[in-house]
Amino acid sequence: MNPLRLPIIHERFSRGRALSMDEYLKFVQFNLKYTLDKKAYAKWKKILAVNVPFLVK
Repeated sequence: MNPLRLPIIHERFSRGRALSMDEYLKFVQFNLKYTLDKKAYAKWKKILAVNVPFLVK
């Protein structure tokens, strides 16, 4: 297996600073808590589900 090669950012950000992983996680959790409509997501997920059996002849 090849080693994982993540990008390293060397430039400075023109708009403030980069978020730490903890700050980014808090941002994502806050965003999901206040912007995700769980009922609409459940309905959409149910529509996408395949309910026809898959047969190979």
